[in-house]
Amino acid sequence: MNRPDLPLSLPALAAVFSAATLILILATMPLGLALAGRGPDAGLSAASASGTVWRGELRDAVFGGVRLGNVQMGVSPLSLLAARVRLGFRSEGVRGALRLGPGRIELLDIDGVLPLGALAPQAGLDARLGLTDFSLDLRRAACQRAGGQVSLDQIRLSGLELPGLVLTGAAACAGKDLMVPLRGQAEGVDVQADLRTTPAGAYEARLTLRTTRPEVEAALAAAGYRRTLDGYEAALTGRLALN
Repeated sequence: MNRPDLPLSLPALAAVFSAATLILILATMPLGLALAGRGPDAGLSAASASGTVWRGELRDAVFGGVRLGNVQMGVSPLSLLAARVRLGFRSEGVRGALRLGPGRIELLDIDGVLPLGALAPQAGLDARLGLTDFSLDLRRAACQRAGGQVSLDQIRLSGLELPGLVLTGAAACAGKDLMVPLRGQAEGVDVQADLRTTPAGAYEARLTLRTTRPEVEAALAAAGYRRTLDGYEAALTGRLALN
């Protein structure tokens, strides 16, 4: 009597069964338990967590110094088979995906707005940071690929509002770092801002502002900007509040 041909060998079937079992265990793991070990170490905290890693929710979540509110999130089980976990998330202000692998972190399709003052409290510049189709691929502590649009609006400088001023630019890699050159102008104000961030979270922002408005000149001088032939210049440095 002939045995029927199996589409997979017994070792292959065992491997598939093991992978399916692993996915089932992870997919039904409580979200709070999954984040208990690494969440606080990564700067992520929440008032409570419900659901599973397959589909869960964090309430009143905070990442570093940024309040995210309620965040829906879930892991793609199939991504576990490629050893690159993909975590989708959506909050009241931002949505996108995070993909993790050995020595690699990727931000994918990020859209939303974040308070710049909470991200970079040492910069002395209040604004709303906008991200559109933003992506960042960090491998072996170096920027490998970056893209998408970045913007700053609702800008306040030393308490002085600059209505109508919107800075925009495209993200790109510059060596190992992330670089975003921003440009914009409003009535009587022209701004160039080159933002550079290292994979470790240290940032430098080189700003040049040209203005014909006396109140803006006074605010810039009070904030320590140097007056040069090109305008008022400053180099702001610090570390992003992400952990």
